[in-house]
Amino acid sequence: MARLIEKTRKLVRNSVAGVSLAALLAGSAMSQQAINSIEVLVNDEPISSFDINQRLRLVIAVAGGVSSEQEFLKVREQVIRSMVDEKLQIQEAATVEMKIEDAQLEEFFRRRAQGLNQTPEQLEQALRGIGSSKKTMLDQMEAEIAWSQLVQGRLGSFVNVSDEEVEAYIQRIYDNRGKFEYRLAEIVLLVDNPEQEASVRANAEELVDRIKKGASFPDLAQQLSASSTAAVGGDLGWITAEDMDPAYATAINEMPVGDVSAPIRTAGGYVILAQRDRRRILTADPLDTQLTLRQVHLTTEKMQDEAAASKFRSVVEGLHNQETSCADVPRYAEESGADGRNEIGNLRLRDLQPEIRGVVENAEVGKASEVITMDDGMRVLFVCSRTEPTVQEPNFDDIYSQMEQQRLSMMGRRYLRDLRRKAIIDYR
Repeated sequence: MARLIEKTRKLVRNSVAGVSLAALLAGSAMSQQAINSIEVLVNDEPISSFDINQRLRLVIAVAGGVSSEQEFLKVREQVIRSMVDEKLQIQEAATVEMKIEDAQLEEFFRRRAQGLNQTPEQLEQALRGIGSSKKTMLDQMEAEIAWSQLVQGRLGSFVNVSDEEVEAYIQRIYDNRGKFEYRLAEIVLLVDNPEQEASVRANAEELVDRIKKGASFPDLAQQLSASSTAAVGGDLGWITAEDMDPAYATAINEMPVGDVSAPIRTAGGYVILAQRDRRRILTADPLDTQLTLRQVHLTTEKMQDEAAASKFRSVVEGLHNQETSCADVPRYAEESGADGRNEIGNLRLRDLQPEIRGVVENAEVGKASEVITMDDGMRVLFVCSRTEPTVQEPNFDDIYSQMEQQRLSMMGRRYLRDLRRKAIIDYR
């Protein structure tokens, strides 16, 4: 997402199986309708081809492009399905006169931009650069916020988690000490009737393939998942094998950390799982070691200048053999002509990319690493502090909240499924 402009420039510049993105969006292979015709009526409220194309450009950029017209049509089908769900969510919110204020939407847009290390203006420019718009993202945010508030307001009082259940859950944690628990994320694609089975399955398989090729799981979850977890990139939190669906547990046992599952058939449709992390319960894990990191970084753009790259190497290549300290990082950066930021901040080992983790996990505090070349440039890393991990005891309030949210999420899925079944949806 942070590189939306460049991704889309490449996408528009290159052909997609011999057909440009613009041609796919406008050509007869995609649609016979005019550019702003009505393509779907949801309880007599329209979704236009213009709205679909705006969202489609965003999703295709997030997914990293399409390789054929067939793939394009699958993505488009899923986009339309998601937009129908959002229309139903907004309509249902309107029945209780719920309105999301513009100021609230602007604040969420600002936070989204901040999460991408951008200003709101930069994110808006990025969206325009891919042929989408700020309005497209705000419309999606409005549905997310309205649905979250509606589900909480209408169903929250029906969620009952007893103290005994929480205590039993905590006891299971202690009973499982030393066993693995998993940090999972999900993308949920619903099947409303048997006729959709093959289509939704194909869409799910296509998403798995895209994720394995580098597309962002959280971004795709946010754009396409029918679960309330879509708002947080599909994040399910930490779950033990005993507390998950048996089909989930089977899939998790067969995949490494960082991988995604094949589509899993559930009662409501298909689920794609990502295993983000794994740790042993109530056991200090070396990967939870906290490191404060600084760097001397020459960006890829500046590396294109041979003189700048040569100057950078001449200053930093021998630092790992010298006595260094984190206090000297600004001076090294100035002398080498580095143009990247110096501060990385405080991170756990498990949160670092594998190539960086391997460099810093056993590094001495204050000692410079050797020069590392990555996609975003060359860098020398410094570990400025190290805090060894401690065992985190289960917290009653945190467990209660987690169980409550899991049940509310399940009720929200049923609520949306019922709305979809009762709706009159006319595909033109």
